[in-house]
Amino acid sequence: MKLSFIIILLLSFIFVNSCKNKSINPTSQIEQESINYVLDKFPFIDKKLEKIKKVEFDSLAISLYRNVDKTDYDEILVFQKGNNSYAIPFFSNMYYDFWNFKNENEKSQFPTTNTTFEKELEKSASYLNLNSDEKQQIFIQLITSILNTEDMLEKKPQMFEDFVLFSPRKSKYKDEEANDCLKKTKELYKQIIEDRINGIRPSYILDKENGRVYKLFNESKNSNEYILRIETYRVDCYTTLYEM
Repeated sequence: MKLSFIIILLLSFIFVNSCKNKSINPTSQIEQESINYVLDKFPFIDKKLEKIKKVEFDSLAISLYRNVDKTDYDEILVFQKGNNSYAIPFFSNMYYDFWNFKNENEKSQFPTTNTTFEKELEKSASYLNLNSDEKQQIFIQLITSILNTEDMLEKKPQMFEDFVLFSPRKSKYKDEEANDCLKKTKELYKQIIEDRINGIRPSYILDKENGRVYKLFNESKNSNEYILRIETYRVDCYTTLYEM
């Protein structure tokens, strides 16, 4: 009787752990399972998510999930190759460590993520076994079709000489002075000019909807390899909007 009880306990332990391991598998043929992995890892993400956009190209696809009812929303991106899916968080600007902003000195008032956008992209490419061409396709489609960004800023840096992108003040943060925000973008302007003088040719991408600029460059010296490096700059300016 005692032996039977021990066997039952052992089988229950194996069953529970196998279910647990299955639920946290980062790569899955079921899209929702890959999303659940992100939600388990980052429990502060709102779970009321809707697919608001999807783009398919060749054997690859990208989907964007968002809680459409939230003002300070967080999002999830799902990358697909064939039948396999891999989801990553796509946090708002409030999570400073995730974006590792190069022009942000304030301490974040929100939970730390202990990861970065760049690292999450690298993991998605590894888990989905993307080759160099597929990595480039994924990122090009992400910034053009999913995020609707404006690129080639390195060819028109003057737009940042006098640029302030006002956005509603985020919860927990104080209003920012327009002059302080202007100073940030002027420093970005100087950075673009300095890169040009030094013969450096990264791409600068403006994500106006999310208030960010991405500085992108391929770190690989091998023409057949694609090692994407991303530096991110926050360019939105938190302000309280008053209704007249």
